[in-house]
Amino acid sequence: MNFLGRTRYALSGALPVVTMLATLGLAAWMYFSEGPSGRILGFADAEMELVAAVEIGRVTSIQVDVGAEVAPGQVIAVLDSAAIDAELKVARAEEARLLALIPAEQARLEEEIQMGLESLQRELAHQREEQRRIAAEGEALTSEISRMKRLVEDKQASLDDLSPLDLQRASVEALAGEKPRTLELLRVQIAAAEERRKKIRERAGPETAQIEADLAVTRQEIEHLELRRAQQTLRAMRAGRVSTIYKRSGDVAVPGDPIVDLVSTRGRIVACVPERSAIDLQVGDTAKLWVRGQSGAPLTGRTSVLGPLVLELPIRCRTVPTVPVWGRLATIELDHPFALLAGQAFDVTFTRSPAALTALSAPAAPTAPGAPSPAAAPPRAGAAEAAPMAVPAALRARSRFEPSGILPRAAEGRYVIVSDDTGHGAGEGAPWLFAMSATGAVDPEPLPVSGVSELNDIESIAAGGGDEVYLLSSQGYSAKGKRKASRTALLRVKPDGRGFRVDAEVHLAELLDAAGPAALSALGLPGGTRPLEIEGMAYRDGALYFGLKAPLDADGNALIWKLDAPRALLDTRRLEGAGLSLWARARVDVELAGATAPGGIADLCFLPDGSLAIASTPSTADGAAGALFRVDRPGAGALAPRLVRRFPGRKPEGIAPSLSPGKLMVVFDAGAEAPSFLELPWQG
Repeated sequence: MNFLGRTRYALSGALPVVTMLATLGLAAWMYFSEGPSGRILGFADAEMELVAAVEIGRVTSIQVDVGAEVAPGQVIAVLDSAAIDAELKVARAEEARLLALIPAEQARLEEEIQMGLESLQRELAHQREEQRRIAAEGEALTSEISRMKRLVEDKQASLDDLSPLDLQRASVEALAGEKPRTLELLRVQIAAAEERRKKIRERAGPETAQIEADLAVTRQEIEHLELRRAQQTLRAMRAGRVSTIYKRSGDVAVPGDPIVDLVSTRGRIVACVPERSAIDLQVGDTAKLWVRGQSGAPLTGRTSVLGPLVLELPIRCRTVPTVPVWGRLATIELDHPFALLAGQAFDVTFTRSPAALTALSAPAAPTAPGAPSPAAAPPRAGAAEAAPMAVPAALRARSRFEPSGILPRAAEGRYVIVSDDTGHGAGEGAPWLFAMSATGAVDPEPLPVSGVSELNDIESIAAGGGDEVYLLSSQGYSAKGKRKASRTALLRVKPDGRGFRVDAEVHLAELLDAAGPAALSALGLPGGTRPLEIEGMAYRDGALYFGLKAPLDADGNALIWKLDAPRALLDTRRLEGAGLSLWARARVDVELAGATAPGGIADLCFLPDGSLAIASTPSTADGAAGALFRVDRPGAGALAPRLVRRFPGRKPEGIAPSLSPGKLMVVFDAGAEAPSFLELPWQG
């Protein structure tokens, strides 16, 4: 064998060894390398939204183009609604015919009772004012008598000078003692009048009852047709970009037939964390992200969701498409908004959160022999920033304290906080508010609210014009399925000494129930007020805005009502003329147990820079989770909230401008645990 042959023979024998070493080297490189400079691959999370018809129809227009950016609620396509419009005309004509048949006598009797009720309510308000005047006069007389007694002791006046004052005080005390009985009598008369009105409605004759039954059926048909007509206008549920258009004007679409596809990034990055790095990663860990192929400062964010298992990662996560990779997917919420392209690649590094490092360095608590070691709970996003409120033991002994709304009082250097529960035992529902300093110290003594016997389920507080402050109960039913009057109160209060006094009171849910199905449907309550929960309230330019936690609309949007004239509502106790309307809709979903959950409004407020802040919690699901959104230019219609922060494991129940300029104050209800607060920068 010549030299060349021997060389070929040697190489052919070594080839399997070289191949094996190369393969092992590649596997080792894939195992130990997490990307450039030890970074992990991440990509912009993409979510597809299929816009489709819910019933057969002809496409009349497509109002977007491929690649166009769309906002939540934006019209995507319109289907022909001529047939539904014709049915609506017939149904509305039938409604008008039935309304004309209802006897006028019942309406006349109700009007008489309403006039009597208004007269009694005016008298009640007058008597309350008289009671306050007499109380003030009594205090003034007491002061004058004390002064006169000192003069008598100094022999600068005689006892005869005291007699007229004593007689006058006796008269005032007699009047003061009589006023509570007068007020109670007026309340009884008002209740009796309301009961008479209710009985008149219930005692309708057989003919009227049949007409009203037919009218109810017709109105339900109208609501159904209006819903069908609204469904002919197809809208985007969330912000995104048009990826595909399947239909054109004139095409027929059947139910479920795709018309347009949208793709949305939702402002989140999904990182492919290899198994060896995934074990120690925790929710709340900070992340730095570099756009692949670009230079510059990194983006920052926090780990909000971690895959519960170590699994085979998607093909996108593989360095070599044919070689599987195992690990966990980590979802990262960016600290600041960034224009993402769905599927865009990032290099990611993680840093343990301060809370996690503290937990790792802390000595383990001793456990009883044989007892299992307690599992460490993952830190919650925002846990490092949120601070516990200092609630005195004396206050905890007297009252529950579960913050549900907050109001800054800059002139007093403090916040006023409402709690949805107050008191203990026999003192449950005590008419109290609470004060907190700028540093989170809660006053040991509650702020009393006079003029009302109890506060129940107060969920929001807002400052009105002048020195007015508004308090709102949730309007919802209790866990026992009851909704007493104190749960439906809308109160206007004014400062009174250290606390407040009720200046006007109305019960919103009762007025809504009396408004009728058409009015309720216009407000987004086609099924009535049974599911109603209002937890947010804000004031701007003389109007009140109510943020609903429930119900959501058919598309999962939270509802915001506007009350144009709150003073008219409270003064007349009638919705007519007060201008209550459905003002806007907003998608404010939260992340609960690693999945998206429909969010309702927990609170809202307008900021000095003109923006609207919205705090959300799960609308109907049980669990602690929340998020904070920003609307830069709020206006009537479909809002486009921009996510500011998520709060896994926390419930942001109240938000308001901070006493510190340029910041937003957030308060968290923790149930039986200590509540907390957080100040966030808020700039235009």
